[in-house]
Amino acid sequence: MHIKKPKLKYLSMLIMLNLGIASSVNAADLNDKEKAEDETEVITISGIRGSLIKSQDIKMDADTVVDAITAEDIGKFPDQNVAESLQRITGVSIDRKGGEGQLITVRGMGPEFTSVLLNRRTLATTSGGRAFSFDILASELISGAEVHKTQSAHLQEGAIGATVNVTTLKPFDIDGSTLIGSVKAQYDDMTEDTKPQFSGLYSNTFDDDKFGVLFSFAHSERKSRYDSANTAYYWHTDLTMDDGTYYDDVYFPQNYDQIAQTEERTRTGGTAVFQYKPNDDLVFTVDALYSKYDVEYRQDILAHWFTKSQLTDVQLDENGTLVKLSMGKGSNSDVMVRQSETSNELMAFGFNADWQVQDDLNLNFDVSYSEAESDPKKGSTDTVASRPGDYTYDRTSGQLPELTFDRTDSTAGLKAGWGERFGSVRKDDVLELKVDGIWTVDTGALAKIGFGAMMSDRTLSSKYQRTTRPMPWLWGDNSTPIWLPESMFSEYDADGFLSGGSGSPEQSWLTFDSEDFFDYLTSDEVIAMMDDPEYTRQLIEENEGHTMHQVPWTYEIQEELKAIYADFYFDGEVADMPWTITTGMRYVETTSTADGFAIPLLDLEPSTSKPGFVNAIEGDDYTPVTVKHTYDNWLPSVNAKLEITDDIIARFAYSRSITRPELDEMSPESGYGGGDVNNLTGWGSNPKLMPFESDNLDLALEWYYDEGSYAAVAMFTKDVDGYLASDEVEEVVTVPSGTYNYKISRPVNSDEAEIEGVEVAIQHMFTGLPAPLDGLGFIANKTFVDSESTADDEDNPLPLIGLGDSANFILFYEKDAIQFRVAYNKRDRFMQSKPRSWRDGHYVDDYSQVDISGSYDINENFTVFFEGINVTNELYTTTAKYSNQYLDITETGARYSVGIRGSF
Repeated sequence: MHIKKPKLKYLSMLIMLNLGIASSVNAADLNDKEKAEDETEVITISGIRGSLIKSQDIKMDADTVVDAITAEDIGKFPDQNVAESLQRITGVSIDRKGGEGQLITVRGMGPEFTSVLLNRRTLATTSGGRAFSFDILASELISGAEVHKTQSAHLQEGAIGATVNVTTLKPFDIDGSTLIGSVKAQYDDMTEDTKPQFSGLYSNTFDDDKFGVLFSFAHSERKSRYDSANTAYYWHTDLTMDDGTYYDDVYFPQNYDQIAQTEERTRTGGTAVFQYKPNDDLVFTVDALYSKYDVEYRQDILAHWFTKSQLTDVQLDENGTLVKLSMGKGSNSDVMVRQSETSNELMAFGFNADWQVQDDLNLNFDVSYSEAESDPKKGSTDTVASRPGDYTYDRTSGQLPELTFDRTDSTAGLKAGWGERFGSVRKDDVLELKVDGIWTVDTGALAKIGFGAMMSDRTLSSKYQRTTRPMPWLWGDNSTPIWLPESMFSEYDADGFLSGGSGSPEQSWLTFDSEDFFDYLTSDEVIAMMDDPEYTRQLIEENEGHTMHQVPWTYEIQEELKAIYADFYFDGEVADMPWTITTGMRYVETTSTADGFAIPLLDLEPSTSKPGFVNAIEGDDYTPVTVKHTYDNWLPSVNAKLEITDDIIARFAYSRSITRPELDEMSPESGYGGGDVNNLTGWGSNPKLMPFESDNLDLALEWYYDEGSYAAVAMFTKDVDGYLASDEVEEVVTVPSGTYNYKISRPVNSDEAEIEGVEVAIQHMFTGLPAPLDGLGFIANKTFVDSESTADDEDNPLPLIGLGDSANFILFYEKDAIQFRVAYNKRDRFMQSKPRSWRDGHYVDDYSQVDISGSYDINENFTVFFEGINVTNELYTTTAKYSNQYLDITETGARYSVGIRGSF
């Protein structure tokens, strides 16, 4: 498909030409300006207005297109989570996990396209990829964050969406001695449970402000629950009934599960910063950050798996979606339990030397190291007990289906099914060395030159572990069912399950403990019931029961970067309008080394529990594979700024940026799966992937019409080359049991994509209204994005993953001792995953959320406050192609906090 070039580009080029041919130029003495700024008295501004004014000043003074959030006071960030605060910025959306912000999307580009830096350093992450998981970082440790929407040469490469720089406080940022602490209680509406949160910060300077120390600490606990009605996917297939009735082009739901998850989260973190200034020209900073985030959850599940061969009756809607069915012929109603306990840990250390070598030369040396690890401990469990019996499913009305099945309260008559443990140990460590310099030239239009170099060594490993393959289905595939003892089961009271949705979901079902399940199945009593007791005993002994063992879905990616850059800063005036242009070039060389395994497929054997399905038998001796890959990129950038009046600023920016593929997509592993014998699939990664490369253009107009008040509009376009597609290749595989047709899926750089968007924002403070209304203010912004890709089908164009419009409206009030804020955030429907040969794409429906907060200053030292998150209890819904093809409907409920904060 041909991609049309937007008119925006030609307009941008014209503006750039007009700026470039300006003939009257007077270079400013930037060095004197910077020295004057350093000597200006710093006045601490707190509260909502102070925070917004500081953020506005950052946006107005920046050479690039930047939006920012800043702490309302020391140790007081606007939201409980950094990601929750970032979503208030125009063009920023978030992905939530358990009702809490985790990953961010900027201008429709997903988390993998956004670089997150801590104090301008790359930070290791527990996400398993490049996307940074904000839920590990307590907001009390953060002083602010800047979202750089356009690139410049000095900004570290890797972001097509945006570069987010999160900052922490340093002792020289605070005047004198400061001690701050807060305590609050958080109530979760779904669990009706209250947990504590507390934080503190101490900062001081000594020896005539030559030495400074800062320590901060934050601890939080949360007990939550979420309810989910889940269908994994809709098969796009055909269907033949026993009576010969044939249905073509059917959307067939794979399953329907009711999942009630209870979860406990504990997060503890802190920072330590030491600064030393031996003279006015040299500052040394040593800092450390630590965060530990433990998540323990339990899922109690009522599950029904749909198999075409067991259907006795169906009803389709006008789109061919199966909305009603009856299951017989050996069907089961399952109860499942999943239990998990994961520990996430992040450590970061840094040393920085800022040296004003002479009046016209500044050098900055920085060395940093960070490491993150996610440990599943003894692993997540997946355990299934089944009650034989027919059942029906009816989703002809409402979001939630109506089920009919054997609802007996008896704990007898359940048999053993699937049972396994699994989990990944993920490690990420980053070593980074940087040298940056600013040379004040003051020669004609050229004001200064920025230059620098960087070296980085990053290693990410993922070691997947699971119960050895024969163990999970050993008991479920036994010719004689293994009936489970009645004493193992109890009734689970779901108590208002998905009360926010429409329909009549089940409110109770049986449950059990995974450990009891494993213990019973490996007992001598059960071994004696097996078809081959000796083989069963041998497997149990060899594999230590249901203990996890490392499997070949294990890889390590080492990525070495070497970069140099130069920025040239020009300024002057044209028609009495000051202008600045920053143009630069960044060169980076990337070398990746991927280590992993190839998994041999020994055979496929028929499943005894699912007719028409086969199980993959894999070899134990995996072949190690190492692949090395090197490439380089030249990344030019131009950022122009024209001050039309004292209050109106126009901006233009061009840049070429890259985003490297996700690390897990670069592993050398591959494998073949089991499943439906007529739809066998295999998979593989691609260690030779190239980075996405994008040419970006931005135009912005900003009007700062009053202190703390502004209106802005920005237009942008991104032409992305090398966008990943999943290429499915037909392959014939021959094993001892026969010959099979497979579809092998690998990521490849094959597509081009074009993204266009418009951002509109206004921030207004009603300072002209009579008291007490002069404390009112509001923020409103909206982002419109659209995309076009060579992967599109002309009859069915698809958006890019994560691409969707977003909007914010925030009403706030601050007057004397009172503060109050209501924040409304909306993200329009977006694609979550691409279509596959056997199913359509998956989408997240429109989602909006309302958060509130308020505080009252008792005196100059103490403040009481309250917060409310998702106070309207919005549901998070995903669907397939059609709106009634519900994949997941999740209710996380609201949560509220009250607390007190003191500062001295």
